[in-house]
Amino acid sequence: MRFSTFDIGYSQQDSRTLEWAHCRACFLLGRDPSLDPLAERVALSIIIFFERGERDFGRLACMAVKREYNLMKLGRPNEPHFAPGSLQSDSIGPDI
Repeated sequence: MRFSTFDIGYSQQDSRTLEWAHCRACFLLGRDPSLDPLAERVALSIIIFFERGERDFGRLACMAVKREYNLMKLGRPNEPHFAPGSLQSDSIGPDI
């Protein structure tokens, strides 16, 4: 994540965790973390999961990747925002 959105309101360690998770998720999805237009959606997923208490960057990345796979499976690959209920635990999808 090459933008300062994460720097606002997060400690240096938290910002680093968010950035690592974003880079890992984008790598797993084959996306450029700074140039792909859907990378922002991945970042938003990671922030929401982080705010819900997850602190492991690997798990944050996997959760964001699973959400992206679910959006692609539902035929909404370019959905820019979260749909109601899209982050419920049963919608995260199978383990990867």
